[in-house]
Amino acid sequence: MRGGKRDAERVASSLESRPTPQAAGRTVADVLTAWQEVNQSVWSEASRRDYASRAGLIVKDPIAKVAAARLNVGDVDRWHARMRTARVGEGAIRSRHGVLRSALSQAVRWEWVADNVASRARLRHPRRAPRDSMSVDEVRRVTSAAREIDPAAGVALRLAAVAAAAVQS
Repeated sequence: MRGGKRDAERVASSLESRPTPQAAGRTVADVLTAWQEVNQSVWSEASRRDYASRAGLIVKDPIAKVAAARLNVGDVDRWHARMRTARVGEGAIRSRHGVLRSALSQAVRWEWVADNVASRARLRHPRRAPRDSMSVDEVRRVTSAAREIDPAAGVALRLAAVAAAAVQS
């Protein structure tokens, strides 16, 4: 067979993208289940509970029904986006991503998948606007309102405002 570099890269790409025979019919949910079964004996009780909970939440998402061999970085990125849309916290997203990445690492070792796409997906952090501090008038109104509810609350808020002002200057 003759061809150039592009032809060789095309053939290599097609070989890499083919699902491995061992992956036949296995979904992401199957990978998560098998990963848990293999690791149950080495995890602490707390780890077993935490990983089972995280895996259970992943299984409720459409990503769980995707064939493991066909899973791609785009699927993982869309999963992240769905969690953010559902207002899942960033820590929970990182934890669930870690579980998926670990399970797919196991699937790579078992030759169920050729690549761990979760390790290549980027966990993006949404940009947050910097917090503004309260104006002096706002602080006075808040401490005055707090003092009407409980005199100790007014004192506590005033101390907090003085301490915060000292840190900022």
